[in-house]
Amino acid sequence: MIVLICAALFIFVIFAILFLVFALDILIRRHDLPTSGRATRALIKAIKQYKPDAKNFYDLGCGHGALCLAIKKALPGLEIYGADNSAIRIFFAKLKSKRINFRKQNIFDVDLSSADIVYTYLWYDLMPPLEKKLQNELKPGAIVITNTSNFPTWQPIQKIVMRETLFVYIKR
Repeated sequence: MIVLICAALFIFVIFAILFLVFALDILIRRHDLPTSGRATRALIKAIKQYKPDAKNFYDLGCGHGALCLAIKKALPGLEIYGADNSAIRIFFAKLKSKRINFRKQNIFDVDLSSADIVYTYLWYDLMPPLEKKLQNELKPGAIVITNTSNFPTWQPIQKIVMRETLFVYIKR
């Protein structure tokens, strides 16, 4: 009986610590914008429409990896890369799947020269420098899909409006 109580207490303490770490990450960084299920389905549809022959998908600011997992499930042939600057978020993302390449990395340090599809759901202030990075690095024909925030000078080829708005761009 004492062993069961100790085991239960141990498990409770572990989950409490994980919850506190997770909560602190959200409070300190103040950025955890999960993509909704509706937006995820629209994103998958856009990928199939605009880049059905894509080999890879990059999620810049992937958080805990939920979107990457959904994309891998819907489009298993894609090589999926998720980058986030939070070691805690990448740790939890890696726990969810070994088939996805999650990296703790600043999005501005990710090499996107071979990217077929790039997705972001980031703050507005990051969009101008990200637009410049993508303009310099992406190959022509690459697809960029942003959620809610759009680029200052690129013109989207499509806006998918729901509660969130997806902006679809093709690199020229």
